[in-house]
Amino acid sequence: MIIGNPPWEEAVLEEDEFWVRYEPGLMGKPSSEQENIKARLREERPDLVEQYKKERTEQEIRREFLKKGPYPGMGTGDPDTYKAFAWRFWSLVSTDGNVGVVLPRSAFSAAGSEELRRRLLNEGIVIDLTFLVNNRHWVFEPVHPQFTIALASFQKTAPSKDSTLPLRGPFPSPESFDEGHLKEPHRFPVERALNWTGSASFPLLPPQPEAGDVFGLLTQVPPLGLDKPDTWRARPYRELDATMDKEKDDGTTLMHFLDEKPPENFWPVFKGGSFDLWTNDTGERYAWADPEVMTQYVHESRKSAYKYAKGRSAYGEMDKDWVHNKETLSCLSPRIAFRDVSRATDTRTVRTTLVPPEIFLTNTAPFLLWPRGNKKDESYLLGVMSSIPLDWYARRFVETHLNFHIFNNLPVPRPPRGHPLRQRVIELSGRLAAVDDRYADWAEEVGVEYGPVEGKEKQDMVYELDAVVAHLYELSREHVEVIFETFHNGWDYQERLERVLDYYTSWADRLDLDHANREEERQAGTRSDD
Repeated sequence: MIIGNPPWEEAVLEEDEFWVRYEPGLMGKPSSEQENIKARLREERPDLVEQYKKERTEQEIRREFLKKGPYPGMGTGDPDTYKAFAWRFWSLVSTDGNVGVVLPRSAFSAAGSEELRRRLLNEGIVIDLTFLVNNRHWVFEPVHPQFTIALASFQKTAPSKDSTLPLRGPFPSPESFDEGHLKEPHRFPVERALNWTGSASFPLLPPQPEAGDVFGLLTQVPPLGLDKPDTWRARPYRELDATMDKEKDDGTTLMHFLDEKPPENFWPVFKGGSFDLWTNDTGERYAWADPEVMTQYVHESRKSAYKYAKGRSAYGEMDKDWVHNKETLSCLSPRIAFRDVSRATDTRTVRTTLVPPEIFLTNTAPFLLWPRGNKKDESYLLGVMSSIPLDWYARRFVETHLNFHIFNNLPVPRPPRGHPLRQRVIELSGRLAAVDDRYADWAEEVGVEYGPVEGKEKQDMVYELDAVVAHLYELSREHVEVIFETFHNGWDYQERLERVLDYYTSWADRLDLDHANREEERQAGTRSDD
């Protein structure tokens, strides 16, 4: 038997993480102020510059050591220390031996731990897997209060055909843990657990038994990243790296961090915090860019990705003429973007919007490329992504980032193009997104008007969107209630739930009527044939 709580350190040192030790509150300041502070510290404290270089070199040596060790998946994502310890536990324990270990939740969700999870499910038996949210530091004082911790126990023995994956939590307090850990966990067949996401991630499920039913229903819906020739196809992509793309190799400045008003011709560089749900601009800026310089840089980058990374890059699926045509640059048109940095414990997890043209996006704000599809497909996907039902599912997997392997496996219904529910999502989403004349051409292709939507009108459209998407997922009224009740700890959801249920009932009646009319027409046609 092995019992352990291995170190969780990442074998990588980010510069911002180093400087925040000496400048508390650094990360909460505007980007331009952050850059100025770091420049001042580098000038005033050459000893710290040397310390940073030394620590970074040590971490790079450690990183390479871990990557070359017998630890599958270590080359995907950051080579966290806990991954190596988890693999050592597996290799050291004898057949039929047991392991009890404390791990970060990412061990059961991150892409870099995929092979470990598959090994556990295919060659072992998970005895118990309980998740704890470190709310108010009730588990570990030094750990972030929104961090999720896993208590895992497993046996290294071949599973039977009836083996299941048991899941408990997440418990946000000692009281909830004392009550919940005595109850029967959610149990899922191993085969289903292996296929929830492309990387066999494990979800965090509320303790209510009905939550497992809702989750099971949503997992039957095709993934967002579905690749079928006869349907739309969207792929997430990062336009600029906030650290690596500040300047070109020849020293030409790409991102300008300005305290004063930027030149009139400059375009903003957005980060994740620059937008929110149905808000295309929060006013936050990461930097500014000269569009003549940056568009050329982005254009060359995508041509390079198409040529040299075609099998790995989303641009590899695009038409060659489109890639080489500078006028098709994504930054010239409205596009769907979403926040990379997010948590399941935030008020919302999937924060997406249709950003306006003439802006650039950092890696914390990935956007969608469309190998196949049109603007109506774009409006439809934006509407589903902005809904509570999809967000409830995303919260089952997201820890600190909405990673691509999670994003691509979000369930998105694919009804026929003429389906009334799909049409209504397009109308609602398109109208909510097209808030000014920068979206005029996009709105025309979608078939909606453009202009501001505010107050009660906007709120009602958002509520109806939740209801329509719930029908697309074939959720019952009771399922909708469970989603709202378990969506966020302590949120005041009653009024919104009531309005969503009103729309849900109205659409249920309409769909029943449409079905009855179609059945009557069918029977009338049958009688006519007779």
